[in-house]
Amino acid sequence: MHTLERIELLDEVCKLFPETGFKGKEDLAALLELELKSLTALDEFFSYGHGKTKAIAPSQIYHVLAANTPIAGYQSLLLGLLLGSFNAVQCPKPVKNSLFRFVSSLPQKLQHKVELYDEFNINAFENSDCIVVFGQQKTIEYFKNLTPTHKRFIGHGHKVSLIWAGRVEEVNREKMALISRDISLYSQLGCLSPQSILIEENSSSEKIESFCQVLADSLRQDMSIQSQSLDIDELAAIKQHRDCAKALGWALWESSLLEPNPWTVILRKSPIFEPTCGYRTIYVDLIEKSKLEDWLKPIKGMISTVGVFEKMPENIISIFIESATSRFCPIGSMQQPAAFWHHDGRTRLQEMVRWVDWE
Repeated sequence: MHTLERIELLDEVCKLFPETGFKGKEDLAALLELELKSLTALDEFFSYGHGKTKAIAPSQIYHVLAANTPIAGYQSLLLGLLLGSFNAVQCPKPVKNSLFRFVSSLPQKLQHKVELYDEFNINAFENSDCIVVFGQQKTIEYFKNLTPTHKRFIGHGHKVSLIWAGRVEEVNREKMALISRDISLYSQLGCLSPQSILIEENSSSEKIESFCQVLADSLRQDMSIQSQSLDIDELAAIKQHRDCAKALGWALWESSLLEPNPWTVILRKSPIFEPTCGYRTIYVDLIEKSKLEDWLKPIKGMISTVGVFEKMPENIISIFIESATSRFCPIGSMQQPAAFWHHDGRTRLQEMVRWVDWE
């Protein structure tokens, strides 16, 4: 099957699942041209330097998905199908139904290119020439050690996302609603979910308190998410974060844990980044700009996305880039990266293919 035919077949799937970031066949074609330099690079040789070259897709890709959100699985599988590879997908139970729905939506000609597995399948793994893994660092290291050096290995480990609010001058309710959406989607468990909102410490106390109060109001009123029942361990994690905040004397805004989708806003000043538990529990951190670099040290190399509340000063942008941040975006769009983003700062199709040159 030629590339153009696969693009046509995947067009409707993109429209059914806009969360993949691809609006349709135009985006798929554009990605191929951006990363592989030619729309037909997978089908034929094209001019390259003083000769020609051709991209060779993996015959089979083994995808290991994380349990926190199905979106990365949609995207990885979509890219594998775009390349024309067979896709063996190790799919944990929490996202299996979502992935099954995605696969069921594929045209019949593409459904036979996918196989879902509940657990590690050694035969599928050994028969794959490209391994793509999402998960915690120990998961990445485990599969990396299993992968022979002649096979492609692509690991996407745990990342952290933040929001830079800077100096608070005015509290805009519309912008707070956008932040609330970024926090609320996917129960704040994905790598693109903000864990902390950074405010310059020299903002007025009144503005800071107003900021937290309006954010709390927005989380309370946020109807853009479906109600979700949390289990006892998840509720205990929220309570532990709340109890710790109270013990340290930090200001706190909270809902009842008996409500669907409980939320928590914690205002603190901490010398370094410390993670939230997720489940709509957000820190508002007071930061001295001169100490931002030190504050980011625990997550240097692990920062995925920085949501931009207002215009960021160049020196602040530089600090985040030095800390290996790979994406800046407006608030409200943290969870929906563009089709052409560099996942973890890397190209996506280029890393999966190999090249054959003709001189």
